[in-house]
Amino acid sequence: MKNTKVTPYKATFALLFATLLSLSLNTAANGQPVVKINEPLVIAEKYTFQSTVLGEERTFYVHLPTGYSNNNSKYPVLYIPDGKRKMQKAVAITDDLADFSQRIPKMIVVGIETNKNRTADLSTLTSSKVFLNFITTELKPYIESKYATSGENLLMGSSMGGEFVVRALLEQPEQFDAYFAISPSIYYSNFLLVNNANKISKNGQEIKKKLYLSLANEGWNQGVEEFVYQLRKKPIQGLQWQFAKHEEESHGSLSMGQAARDLQNYYALWAKPHFKNTDDFENKGGITELKNKYKSRAPAIIPISILDHMALLYVDEQRSNQAIELSLLSVELHPTSGRALRNLAHVYEKLNEPKKALLAYEQALATAIKNEHRASSIESHQKALADFKGKIFQ
Repeated sequence: MKNTKVTPYKATFALLFATLLSLSLNTAANGQPVVKINEPLVIAEKYTFQSTVLGEERTFYVHLPTGYSNNNSKYPVLYIPDGKRKMQKAVAITDDLADFSQRIPKMIVVGIETNKNRTADLSTLTSSKVFLNFITTELKPYIESKYATSGENLLMGSSMGGEFVVRALLEQPEQFDAYFAISPSIYYSNFLLVNNANKISKNGQEIKKKLYLSLANEGWNQGVEEFVYQLRKKPIQGLQWQFAKHEEESHGSLSMGQAARDLQNYYALWAKPHFKNTDDFENKGGITELKNKYKSRAPAIIPISILDHMALLYVDEQRSNQAIELSLLSVELHPTSGRALRNLAHVYEKLNEPKKALLAYEQALATAIKNEHRASSIESHQKALADFKGKIFQ
């Protein structure tokens, strides 16, 4: 092949063409340049270490929840076998349910990579037991020593990973508080898990844990319905379990939605309560029971939204003492919040106490400035104060 000599003219043209192409590919529709920022969105840190149990190097991923380094809270840990495949889904679900929806607590997510032989790690009887031992005797103790864990541990997997979850429940039930098996491949090991569950039932062994089972439109061949049938026929003492079947889902589509549903069900008592009216609030124990509910939380603080909601309901009923009590409690529990003080001001305004309302509006603005809240938040408090002054001094 002949060497092609590039003349200076041709080189210049090529360079110009490449530059124009680069500019066209990095220009927004409005003609403005698009600049790449070297700050990738990282959902987890990746680690490896030499496992004595497995006799080889193993990889795992750790995702820490929003605000992890800014407080002294302790967090439950969700372990995901098949971690490289499932880590992104698990993090998306737990972060959304914890941060935006506030349906579950913030949690640490640990994904364990099946980096050599997925079937051996998750399904084959002998080797999957060794993989389980690696998690419970090496990885889990490391996570508990390194991170701020609460002592609550969950295990979740789907498909072959779900089969592994069921095996973990039957083999080492003391290791996790709840087991989430999404469309587990019970059939894969010749229904051995069904036989093991029956033996546990026959021997009267007690397993005081929670098991969540689910299945898509895969039919009886998946083995889940046989497992469920046997659990109903030969129950395991102490085991709380539930089964959800979704004919509208496929084996591949079930996992995200089911994981979200199961986690919310497991943390149903944790989720922020809602009260339809003051009677509902008082029938459920009122402020005393609300304080008790949040006493065991970390942090043990009743959300502003609950206190504000109830305070305004009491205002509507002209029950000023209860309204003011709840609003003052909100200010006490959230001393750096301009919102809590503004809610108090709103309550005073509705109760026709303009002097107290004005003071609370002023304190809300001062608190926002002192604690360096967002500019938009400070502007909002300034506007609220100005609007209120306009009403009372017109």
